[in-house]
Amino acid sequence: MKVISRKVGERVVIDGHITVTVKSVDSHEIVLAIESAHGQPRYREEIISLGDSQPASPAPLSR
Repeated sequence: MKVISRKVGERVVIDGHITVTVKSVDSHEIVLAIESAHGQPRYREEIISLGDSQPASPAPLSR
């Protein structure tokens, strides 16, 4: 695991095609914007069933 500090408005680029931007930081909440290639789905971890041998097909995050 890599831990990276970013301020509001700063970005992290992953594998050259996924960009994560810090939109806002509150005392108990961080808002991120995730950009990826068109057609590349994004899922919240709590939606995916990690323990199942055949995970359900979750709905992608809305844009």
